[in-house]
Amino acid sequence: MQALSPTLQAPNIPARASVSGADIFARARHDLFNKSPVRDPKILEAAQTLQQGLAVEAERIVGKILAKRPRDPHALNIMAEIAKSRRDFRTAEACLARCVQIAPDHPAYRYNHACILLELGRIDAGLAEVDILEAKYPDNILFLNLKAAFLNKRRRYAESVACYRQLAARCPDSTDVMMGLALTLRSLGGQTEESISILRKITEFDPGCGAAWQSLASVKTVRFGEADIRSMEAQLAKPAIGAAERTDLYYALGKAYDDARQYEKAFQSYSRGNAIRRIDMDYDPDVTTGMVARMRVVYTPELFREREGAGCPSAEPIFVLGMQRSGSTLTEQILGAHSQIEPAGELQSMIRIVAEDVMPKSGADYPNGVDQLAPEDLKAFGEKYLKSVRPLLHENKPHFVDKNCYNLWQVGLIHLIFPNARIIDIRRHPISCCWANFSVAFSQAAPPLSYKLTDIGRFYHDYARVMAHFDRVLPGKVHRVIYERLVADLEGETRRMLDFLDLPFEQSCLEYYKHERSFNSISNEQVRRPIFKEGVERWLSYEPWLGPLKAALGPVLDAYPGVPDFPD
Repeated sequence: MQALSPTLQAPNIPARASVSGADIFARARHDLFNKSPVRDPKILEAAQTLQQGLAVEAERIVGKILAKRPRDPHALNIMAEIAKSRRDFRTAEACLARCVQIAPDHPAYRYNHACILLELGRIDAGLAEVDILEAKYPDNILFLNLKAAFLNKRRRYAESVACYRQLAARCPDSTDVMMGLALTLRSLGGQTEESISILRKITEFDPGCGAAWQSLASVKTVRFGEADIRSMEAQLAKPAIGAAERTDLYYALGKAYDDARQYEKAFQSYSRGNAIRRIDMDYDPDVTTGMVARMRVVYTPELFREREGAGCPSAEPIFVLGMQRSGSTLTEQILGAHSQIEPAGELQSMIRIVAEDVMPKSGADYPNGVDQLAPEDLKAFGEKYLKSVRPLLHENKPHFVDKNCYNLWQVGLIHLIFPNARIIDIRRHPISCCWANFSVAFSQAAPPLSYKLTDIGRFYHDYARVMAHFDRVLPGKVHRVIYERLVADLEGETRRMLDFLDLPFEQSCLEYYKHERSFNSISNEQVRRPIFKEGVERWLSYEPWLGPLKAALGPVLDAYPGVPDFPD
């Protein structure tokens, strides 16, 4: 049996085969799962059936085994793999937890359990499992690699770098390991040049590694040359190259053509990369528009009056939200330079509360049913949110910033849960923001809206529409920052943000780039130097091809930086 999707790279790195470094990991996996090999013919039949993609039949076979032997760890492991194939991570975790309980000395099942805990974001529990494995098998590269991934999730980048350096010493030609080291160094801060050097080496010994090229493209200080263009085009000419590699290469090639000011070729490359990503995506913009319509019905002034005084009274969270690529990282870095604010990054806590706590009570048609939540539910959700965030905070400050952009869909819920929390909406010019989304290769976790210009435009329109609703029903709750104004008048806009937060102005906020912080963002380099103005009007070079985007944006484009009168 193989591991249940073992994590062989840092978070947010698309999985791919290494050049020859894959051999050592494959051998480590083989050794791990052959410490106690499976011999039961029915278990082997179920495993083979699942490998053939026949999950229903595999589940039938395993179900019969578990009916007779409910404590069979091998059968439970396969059941976990079946659940994971359906992205039912909670069921998979439950099965693997039983595996570990029944067979605590079987390292493969504890390893699988740690992998699924990483998927679920249960970092402390996963690290505890890895510590047990490392204590018994200190030289196992699988466990060291998984530990690095967990440490990245906990933003303990220096420790993660130490793990990757150990791995690199043993696997210097492993693309996955070297990618993990390069990206973690970049997150650590102050290590950009070494990160670039490693990425360049990867493109030399593995020129088909699209992730390395794309990562170089995302470093704003990197400029591609003619030799880079020829190398990427040569890889794209190979028919056997995989879809993931081809996608990343197209994004990087788009950046290379942009550097060369060959904008039509750049647009074509970005479009091809996005088109590949869009294949098999199930994103439906009508679903987003429908959710906005429901939000406008559910979140009324009457609801907020009825729930006044409910929820958690904490004023610790500051939510910075809006579209991706709108300036949220810059906003967080400015606020995080204040003596009373800690930047916590893109937290998943509120989104998990919606999925794990709100929707089971309110129903799947979110946000319908939110108005039926009891005051004690709202308070409990707030306390759970704070409890989940505490391990990520290290500075013991009165406030922290949660800059998950997609909390924009939770504005009404946030107010119900945290009536004293502050919300900042950072907004960028519609075309500039949408183009920035279209021309960047996000991680696999990114929503598919960024892969089609008309979808991005509709999403921006829906975002503006729902925020306009909260402007009406919760006047003064959300402070809006216009990115272009922030770039043009840093001090004035910073003072206005701090006034909204009831905090005194501090000069350090204007010198945010002097504060070394570790964080994982596409905007790493921009926010580590003085205010970045170069990208404000970058989209103008592509205007001849942006007609469909303009049409999708509709009146939002003409009204910016104001807001159109959206019909009820």
